[in-house]
Amino acid sequence: MKNGILRKCRKIENVDRIWAGGMGAMLILLFLFLTAAVSRRDDVVLWAVMYGVLNLLVFTAVYFRLSQQVRSALYALGDMMEELISGSRPEERKADTAAGTKFPVAEDTILSKLQGQILKLYHILRAHEEQEKKIRKQLDENIGNLVHQISTPITNIRLYVNFLKRDDLTVQERERFLHCTEEQADKVFWLGESFSRVSRLETGIIHPRPVKQKIESVILNAIGQVITKAENKGMEIALSGGTQSEALIDSKWTAEALFNVLDNAIKYGKPGTRIEINVTELTSYVSLAFRNISESPISPAEYPLLFKRFYRGKSNADMEGVGLGLYIARKILESEKSYIQAGKTPDGKTEFGVYLYKG
Repeated sequence: MKNGILRKCRKIENVDRIWAGGMGAMLILLFLFLTAAVSRRDDVVLWAVMYGVLNLLVFTAVYFRLSQQVRSALYALGDMMEELISGSRPEERKADTAAGTKFPVAEDTILSKLQGQILKLYHILRAHEEQEKKIRKQLDENIGNLVHQISTPITNIRLYVNFLKRDDLTVQERERFLHCTEEQADKVFWLGESFSRVSRLETGIIHPRPVKQKIESVILNAIGQVITKAENKGMEIALSGGTQSEALIDSKWTAEALFNVLDNAIKYGKPGTRIEINVTELTSYVSLAFRNISESPISPAEYPLLFKRFYRGKSNADMEGVGLGLYIARKILESEKSYIQAGKTPDGKTEFGVYLYKG
């Protein structure tokens, strides 16, 4: 379709030839008029009238021919723009837009420039369409995953509610079922919040705005959010190193990422141990090493998988969580040109390295 339209548009190249032909015909008529006027001076008025009539005929023919050529090209371009914008020809969108180009891109002509702009518009529309499809697919997947994840706690809540309806429960049993119901309700709320963050990060709704700033307050903010949970588990958090270093970060979302790393360390760490945070300034990054003793060992083969959505470690499948914390941390850090990786220290501690881009 597009190649056919461009062939029609090429007719406008005849405009220069038509105009040159018309001007040439007028010059010939002028030459004949002057020759006749000099040789036959008595009929100069007649020759002038004939010259004017012939010039008018030539001008009219040139005008209508030019109008036809220009109108044909404009209509063809209009149809092409309309079909590209509406996306009504899916088979055309799959075509190679560079193939069959009729106006040489190397020539600095109006038609070549116009063709280039139309093809740029074509690519922009295709890119937007693909992006919208990707976002819709991602949202569908997130909704499906959310429904799957919340089905278990909702089922548990219904089960506990049925238990609470019984009249033969003791006070201790009632309190236990109420506590279990509250835990499951909190899990549903947490799942909703986590999926909301994931969806906004993946669809680009959240746009971190990194600025050059000191990282100490961001680290302390993350520690403050988990300190109570760490104390309840008898764990200590120790911060050391170059905490006055600067990095290109969004304080709110970087604190969220560090919180998820710390929360993961407390959740899967051995009770009564210490979580160490060591800050080291490198050439292009500021390194934050989170080290702790895990309750269960992590296989090196699992390190790259820990940051995938819904991945749970093989040795921690029976613990709380759904595998979103480290995934959210990775997505936030990537949006700031930073990154995170997992490993193990020589003394056997689990280590998560967060590398904040210095800018």
